[in-house]
Amino acid sequence: MATTTTAGDDGYFMASPEEMSRLENQHYIIKDAMGGLLLPPIDISVGPLRILDSATADGTWIRDLAAGAPSHHQFVGTDIDPRKFPESPPSNTKYQIADINKPWPEEWKRGFDIVHQRLAIASGGAGAKQAIENLAELVKPGGWIQLVEAGHTFDDAEEGTAMRHFIQLILDLYAFMGVPEKVGDQLKPWLEGSGFVNVQERTIDCYMGAMNPDPDLARNGVFSMNVAVTGLVGFGQTLPPEVLFKGEDSKKILGTLVEDLRAEMRATGANYPLKVVWGQFPA
Repeated sequence: MATTTTAGDDGYFMASPEEMSRLENQHYIIKDAMGGLLLPPIDISVGPLRILDSATADGTWIRDLAAGAPSHHQFVGTDIDPRKFPESPPSNTKYQIADINKPWPEEWKRGFDIVHQRLAIASGGAGAKQAIENLAELVKPGGWIQLVEAGHTFDDAEEGTAMRHFIQLILDLYAFMGVPEKVGDQLKPWLEGSGFVNVQERTIDCYMGAMNPDPDLARNGVFSMNVAVTGLVGFGQTLPPEVLFKGEDSKKILGTLVEDLRAEMRATGANYPLKVVWGQFPA
């Protein structure tokens, strides 16, 4: 669930005291669904490697990857909000303010062996394609990029009403912000258009709430979805009613969606598919 946009006064329409806990819980749910942190054929036991995590938030992805990697790697985390950065990162890790909608430092171009970004495309708005192309310019020849975004699809036969409303709310907010339709499906052609080879994509089933067989991850999923929908509903309620849930009573849906989704996550859970796309810049 993407969290960043320029919609709120503080730049985050899902900002809340629980947001850091949500992101950490979500991280481990996604890691379990993917079977790891990186799908490209990368040997992180060699190096040294220079690794960028764009839209890093509090650096959970970096810390998790670094825990199983040699200390000679260099990690860089960037985010638009520095309030989330760790106060005392290890010597091989640094954090820097960056907006994915603005140019990256010239000295960073073709400077990273691994570039990673997860659930941040919404903050690109109508400029999502350019944001991905700019990010792709940071990958070294022979290096890899991995992008993770929500599929925002649902199966009417499997998903409950609240989950379908949750996904439709996200799609309507994306449309309001100008995010390209079915943006996850465009990541692969965007990378190929930027000259990447060995581009692969995989849809990952990400089980939230009661659908997750791991009890701890199931509880974390209920919490994560509750924090996410609370922020999204709050933002949605600031918009004209006709923007959301075309043909339905948006005020009524938003009025109960937080409680409805929490109950549904506890009772049945849901699958929140993710699209993982990776590619290599030619050596």
